[in-house]
Amino acid sequence: MRIVLLETTKISFAIVLAALLLATPGCLVRRVRHPRPSEAPGLAREATLDELVSKINARSEAVRTLSATVDLEPTAGSVYSGVIKEYHDVKGFILLDKPSTIRIIGQAPVVRTNIFDMVSKGEEFSLYIPSKQKFIIGKTTFRHSAENALENLRPQHILQALLVPPVDAERERPVLEQAERRSQRRRFYVIDVIEPQSDRHLILRRKMWFDRADLELVRTQFYDPDGTCTEDVEYSAPQDFEGTRYPTHVEISRPLEDYKLTITLEKATFNQPIAPDKFDLRKPEGAQLIDLNAAKPEEKPIGK
Repeated sequence: MRIVLLETTKISFAIVLAALLLATPGCLVRRVRHPRPSEAPGLAREATLDELVSKINARSEAVRTLSATVDLEPTAGSVYSGVIKEYHDVKGFILLDKPSTIRIIGQAPVVRTNIFDMVSKGEEFSLYIPSKQKFIIGKTTFRHSAENALENLRPQHILQALLVPPVDAERERPVLEQAERRSQRRRFYVIDVIEPQSDRHLILRRKMWFDRADLELVRTQFYDPDGTCTEDVEYSAPQDFEGTRYPTHVEISRPLEDYKLTITLEKATFNQPIAPDKFDLRKPEGAQLIDLNAAKPEEKPIGK
């Protein structure tokens, strides 16, 4: 009888111990989960902050002029505005002369008539929309309240996306961080370009993303002084154009103006002279002139 009681006590203790182990796995049991191969990030190359800044500056210096035939896919509107309108198979031409001169022409499918023609030579821009017979002029930093978000398209938006800005060692400070997208198995180096102010205030100017699989620059985000992201640019499919390595796919998102633009380079020539008259855009006879410099009080300039 005594033996039976001892065995019963041992069995009861074992049951209680097992129950405790199952009930409190965080405290008493260490559970190890090995990630599946599809969940693990890919191999990541190493680079220092100085090496990445050198890559940025070399990319900036590599492009002086650009003459390109492109496919353009603008998207006006968003889920926030409730209106989305996409234009497919838009052929375009881009002429660019560093540091601040650019012309972009977009043509409709099949008939290849111009959808828009715009030029900027610095702080001022001109935009002609033939279908609306509108000729818009104004500051490149000004956002016009328009029913059609494509009227907010600015050549300077495209210019800063295509010309990677260098890190100015005299007035800017680069800071290195790391990021990861587990769903895509991708790791990144991110350079935060910060501009110190005289009152010791710091302004984030842009973020520049490098894919650690190949250390290619794949994304640039531009910010307003108040910390608002004004432009998000993603780069992919780089190719060699007679010694100039350049992405053939550029996606531009402008959340404040409510439009996106995808640029795919078909043909491109870099660093060849472009005649100055190629950047002349005059108002056609009969077109309505819209001067944004005489805008309404509720309209205000925004960051580039």
